[in-house]
Amino acid sequence: MNKKLFGFLNLHYSPEIGPLTKERPMATLSFLGRYALMDFPLSNFVNSGIDQIGILVKKHQRSVNKHLGSRNTFNVNTKIGYETVMFNEAASGGSERYNTDFANIRANMYVLDRSSADYIVFAPAHFITRIDYRDVLKEHIANEAEITLIYSEVDNAKTSFIGSSIVKLNDKNEVVELIENKGTSNKANISLQSFIINRTKLIEIMDKSQAISSLFGLHDYLLYSVGKDEVIHTYEYKGFIRYIDTMENFKAASLEMLNYRTRKQLFQSDWPIYTVTHDTPPAQYEESADVQNAFVANGAYIAGKVRGSVISRNVTVEKGAVIENSIIFSNSYIGPDVHLNNVIVDKRAKVIHTKKLVSNEKTPIYIDQGDEV
Repeated sequence: MNKKLFGFLNLHYSPEIGPLTKERPMATLSFLGRYALMDFPLSNFVNSGIDQIGILVKKHQRSVNKHLGSRNTFNVNTKIGYETVMFNEAASGGSERYNTDFANIRANMYVLDRSSADYIVFAPAHFITRIDYRDVLKEHIANEAEITLIYSEVDNAKTSFIGSSIVKLNDKNEVVELIENKGTSNKANISLQSFIINRTKLIEIMDKSQAISSLFGLHDYLLYSVGKDEVIHTYEYKGFIRYIDTMENFKAASLEMLNYRTRKQLFQSDWPIYTVTHDTPPAQYEESADVQNAFVANGAYIAGKVRGSVISRNVTVEKGAVIENSIIFSNSYIGPDVHLNNVIVDKRAKVIHTKKLVSNEKTPIYIDQGDEV
């Protein structure tokens, strides 16, 4: 199948999760001390043979640029492949409601114009999956579809995926309704906010949406038109999925990866997860270090006790410190005899004077970037 795909990493619908997204978008939120959440959908693109990528940024453009670095990490074809950060400067300075994904594409149309792709993929950063878009494309073409929505049947919709769209289907597996998940039932077909759209169809619906409302983005248009003007086919994804929409879910998804069986569902040798690399030495462990069931990134210095936690790059854990069920972001310092349990310490923070911070798994304590406590 010689059909070209272009990928949009769509950050316009990412949830805000309190202080963790105050200075960064969800996409660049650190995961497991090594990755950013955006690395997972971008790796899905790369592993699916998509080497032309546009990153639709709603705000915090600097954070996205900083994470991408030289932008060669996700470029498997250096001759024709590229990743372009797309930011709508005009809309970002005015009402946020005008700052839609469609407005962003219109403001940066040259990115799409330089591609000869027949099909356009949209994917968000707050769903962690292993979607092979080549499989989706095969079904999209077989159905002679113009729009294909990717969904997953889940059994925990009462407690997760709140606010996401539940997909109602007819007997042809076409979308007849998209309704907000309010947690009324465990079993539901949940939209993964991922789509394959024919290139010509995308241009058409962008024009249609603007004629209806200048405030419409892709999601708004589909809500408006489903069952009326548009036939939306579906593809059921049956693989690994985690949804990040709260600080609690972020912490749970992170620490869940300490379980080998769970981790193997996401990390497999035939589906590498790419990320930006740093020239950082290996972690250093003193004789007093006592580490069990933890992710410890390069550059860390460990002299204390760590249990069931994520220790990011260039973190210092001094002798006598105890860290349990916690996430410590990069370049943070945990002083002597400090006890942390169910705490998220953001980057460049120092925990020195407050010797005990203990909470429960559902309401982790948060220490802000650069704070000293």
